[in-house]
Amino acid sequence: MKRLLLALVACALCACTSTENVVLDNGSLRLTFDRTTASLVSMIDLETGYEYLDTTAAPQRLWSIVPLNKGDKIAEPTEVRVQKVSRHEAKLSWRGNDAFRLVARVRLDKEKPLSYWSVEMSDYDGAKVQELVFPHLTNIKAFTNEEILLSDWTGALYKNPRASQTSISLFKRNHKHQAMQLSAIYGDEPSGIYIATNDAEGYGKSFQVEFRDALTDYKMINIPEVASDKHSYKPPYEFILGALHGNWYDAALIYREWALQQEWVKNNRLHSGKMNKWLPETDIWMWNRGYSSNVLPEAEDLKAFLGDCNVSVLWHWWHNGPYDDAFPDYLPPREGRESFVKAVAKAREKGINMTPYMNSFQWGGATKSFREKGVERYVARKADGSNLAHIYNKFTENPLVPVCITQEFWRETYSGLCDTVINSYGCSGVYMDQTCNNYLCYNPDHGHTVGGGNYWVKSHLKMIERIREKTAENNPVLTGEGSGEEWMAHLDGYLTLEGSRERMRGAKASEIVPLFNAVYHGYAICFGNLSGLTYPPYDDCWPKEYRSPNTETLLPEKYNTQMRMEQARTFVWGSQPMISNYHPFVRKGRPTEMRYLAELVAKRKQYKEYLQYGTMMRPPKMQDDYATEIDCVQMTIYSYKTEGTNIFPFKKVVPMLYSSAWRNKENNILLAFTNISEEAKRLSFTIDLDEMGLNNNYTLYIDGVAQEGTPQSSYEVMIDGCAAKIFEFQNNKR
Repeated sequence: MKRLLLALVACALCACTSTENVVLDNGSLRLTFDRTTASLVSMIDLETGYEYLDTTAAPQRLWSIVPLNKGDKIAEPTEVRVQKVSRHEAKLSWRGNDAFRLVARVRLDKEKPLSYWSVEMSDYDGAKVQELVFPHLTNIKAFTNEEILLSDWTGALYKNPRASQTSISLFKRNHKHQAMQLSAIYGDEPSGIYIATNDAEGYGKSFQVEFRDALTDYKMINIPEVASDKHSYKPPYEFILGALHGNWYDAALIYREWALQQEWVKNNRLHSGKMNKWLPETDIWMWNRGYSSNVLPEAEDLKAFLGDCNVSVLWHWWHNGPYDDAFPDYLPPREGRESFVKAVAKAREKGINMTPYMNSFQWGGATKSFREKGVERYVARKADGSNLAHIYNKFTENPLVPVCITQEFWRETYSGLCDTVINSYGCSGVYMDQTCNNYLCYNPDHGHTVGGGNYWVKSHLKMIERIREKTAENNPVLTGEGSGEEWMAHLDGYLTLEGSRERMRGAKASEIVPLFNAVYHGYAICFGNLSGLTYPPYDDCWPKEYRSPNTETLLPEKYNTQMRMEQARTFVWGSQPMISNYHPFVRKGRPTEMRYLAELVAKRKQYKEYLQYGTMMRPPKMQDDYATEIDCVQMTIYSYKTEGTNIFPFKKVVPMLYSSAWRNKENNILLAFTNISEEAKRLSFTIDLDEMGLNNNYTLYIDGVAQEGTPQSSYEVMIDGCAAKIFEFQNNKR
């Protein structure tokens, strides 16, 4: 027995001093760590045998620290240790001479090709650290025909990024722009990389992708609280790294499994019964600006044109003072209280609801109220102590300054404005611009953690609930910009403009994908785009000399296809449609486009159980989408002063056919198609019957007409120009 014990001790000592690499393997994913450096030196998808890393490249450290100030010294590790806790888990630790310690744990899922990474930093100077980069994944091999997926707004896909961009830090994004916590890298190889975090509380974070020739580095940037009495930090979430088989939609499926278990889904307002019914009953939005005479009669005209449809209004520039300048001095309305209230009441009698614009945390830095109310003490601050002022208005060049939303002063100011607009002016709700952002504030006098934390999201939600308390009798619709998962239990809807990315941003490297819809459709209402047929509007409160003579006149007909493309995206993605800067002369001057919009609105209304409440499925695989180069235009409301124009033309190759697939609550399946060309096209596509759960018990209806036979994996029909076509598979056993 004694000899056996000695032998076991000897074996244990040998294991501790072994120079062999540490391997984690769950049968689906294998991770290998260098025992001497604790670096990740191999990552293999065991299903395909694909090795993600260049195993000949020098291993790099898995973490780094960014100091608050450039001159600050940060501890360097002098001791590294790697322990295999179990077959599926490893403990990695680094120590420094000054007691600094960083400990990471990496564990594999029991079955899936996913790994979960956590980290804790201790015995460091909390007044000197701004960011903890962990994990820092290096030596990732470049993919062929590489694509990088970001949950930027609705979803962004960057194709062949290292060929089209020169910056090695192209994809640095603060979490304030991310709708979700999901990204991915993939290409023609059999395996891609799935990357996410599982933060259920809305903590600030960011990430960065860097290119090194044929290699890629990925940094997860965690943000601790900055405080001299803080000496330990553990991000309250895990980093998730794993294998991806497929494309952006497959990444959405992996993320959806976690996302639908979160409180923001369980308590979402669409299913809770708390949402005012006029929002889900909305068939189309109109986005007009200025005096009520330029907005509400136009909505009545649009409603009359569309017939049996509910029209709602997003209303900018109704307020006192110039846009992007005089916030939050919105009241009284620029046309006067009496005129405004009368116009709103008249429109609501006709079933038209409106949400006026009010930015959710910006204050005009040049306003009298900013000085008189001492707003400077409440503004959010950067790490260097400066504020976050930004000049949006190129005409007045007056800045907007973000106010820290944790401050009671601001929450009471803004909720009071909403109280007046809803309870006294009779508006149906408020569009809370920039709501789905997540800023950091380093002001030590604000009562929240300095720098890192989730105070911005939590305080924003508190402000929304205060608005609801003050306006409970009228149950207003509160909407925000972009999309953000953390707000789903508090906001009623999201203004998602990415269907008009070209009109907003021009010929950018990224393409849009409905990533947010693929995860959360049916639990959140997304609406809107910038789609329109006129030149940009101009605020009457801006300097008259910079007003373009073509303001809100019809664009040339060559841009009609772009408008149809934007509406097609909105339709197949299941969002509520919108038309911007509408007037009766648009209907008369562009009849084809308006008839096309009317058909999409009617089809969405008819199949709302899918296109508003359904679950997005993998889109049909079309044999040909008839990609064609079209004329596009980027539009801006501020460029006329410096450029002498408010539009910037360019050309882009885009599909003529668009499609999507949906499942409703009864497990029926709908395929939505639309053709933005003026010519009829042959629609030829395939679907995976097993994935969609289709069998012989389903009957196919094409545009409401029953078809003979059982569901097939491929179809070929004609689709008219500027038209939509619906395939619906109904379960006969319901």
